[in-house]
Amino acid sequence: MESVQRTRVVLLGASNLTLAFPLVVARLRALFPGPLEVLAAIGHGRSYGKPSRVLFRELPGIAECGLWRALEAGPPRETFALLADFGNDIVYGSEVDEIAGWIERDLARLGMHGARTVVVRPPLTSVDRLSPLRFRVARSLIFPSHRIDLATVRDRVRELDGRLVAMARAREAAIVEQPGSWYGFDPIHIRKARRGEAWEAFLSAFGREPARGASKSLPRADRRALWGLRPERRRWMGREQTHRQPCAELLDGTTIALY
Repeated sequence: MESVQRTRVVLLGASNLTLAFPLVVARLRALFPGPLEVLAAIGHGRSYGKPSRVLFRELPGIAECGLWRALEAGPPRETFALLADFGNDIVYGSEVDEIAGWIERDLARLGMHGARTVVVRPPLTSVDRLSPLRFRVARSLIFPSHRIDLATVRDRVRELDGRLVAMARAREAAIVEQPGSWYGFDPIHIRKARRGEAWEAFLSAFGREPARGASKSLPRADRRALWGLRPERRRWMGREQTHRQPCAELLDGTTIALY
């Protein structure tokens, strides 16, 4: 029987959450006392509802991954959740109704566990100021096999944002906007120099204050523990791979599970 009362944190997203993951874990540890149970469905190019492939790696859609099974099987805990990075599915060509359906299902599942939830809105300013040339360059570099046009992306981002805000308000979830200053030439990835500021804003929406003197970075041993983590299931170069979860335990007893 577990002797320590853990707080559970569910993280759903794609490349922005993946790039900032060590920073996010450090900030979470500063916000919540004691070891955490972190359940994360993240990954570059991640889709909320369909399998997604980047180079040689394929991951299941967030809505169908093993995180939800782990959440159901786990003990009752105080639970916090953050949802971000909704743009991939638009570029993949999914309709707004379909994307909203996936997210609504996720919010409902989290609600069943009493999760205090934060929804990060898409970067509307970054999308609005995107020129056709920058869009074509970004699309060819980040989504080379997809040919959706800029006008359609803008319309769907706006529509999805409205749906996200309505769903979040209906479930009393916190909503965080993203200023355009966080983005540069790359319209979908927060600039490295602004990641700390951005994630402090996202995580502060949980309504917690960091402990006095808490570090905003991880010890070297914990950073090493987060290198090369493998999700529960993925396809790598066409071959199915599975990995036991949680896949890492940090010095303070925080466990990390990836799905």
